[in-house]
Amino acid sequence: MAKLRQEIDGEVICGDGCSPQILEQVGTSQAALVVAMAHDDEDNLVICRLAKHQFKVPRVITRVNNPRNEWLYTKDWGVDVAISQVHLTAKVIEEEIGLGELVTLLKLNRGEAALVEVRLPDVAPSLGKAIRELQLPTDTVIVSVMRSGKLVIPRGDTTLLADDEVLAVSTVKAEPALKQALLGPA
Repeated sequence: MAKLRQEIDGEVICGDGCSPQILEQVGTSQAALVVAMAHDDEDNLVICRLAKHQFKVPRVITRVNNPRNEWLYTKDWGVDVAISQVHLTAKVIEEEIGLGELVTLLKLNRGEAALVEVRLPDVAPSLGKAIRELQLPTDTVIVSVMRSGKLVIPRGDTTLLADDEVLAVSTVKAEPALKQALLGPA
């Protein structure tokens, strides 16, 4: 507590955030924003409900620790914004993988083949081309395209666009040629 007082320019009060008396003591009714960051989802929900409904705080933000509890974080419980640690972590990983990287999702046939995914960047030689026009390796098949959150079942005349998420099955040996066909030379 002493270390926290040194690092924070303001008043530090030690108490249970689920207690209406503590929330009143810290002046919650005058707050423009309450952020509930407890390690227990139940505590966060109680803090949100009290802040919104009893203390009339206009904006309440909280952390969701267990994604199975996410359905509870509603306006009825006083939650304006729920931030899921799991979803944030997944988003960071997705962004780190980035555009233009062939990612192996699943190994098949004792490691000789794989289900791979690639998100097409804004500049790629495959953009604007129909699948039949691509120089795909013979032991590769494009099995789906996700476009703006919608599944596109690929046909020969399906044209690839920037940000398409292309799912393909390929032998491991053919992956470099698949990558070149979709993304160009490395």
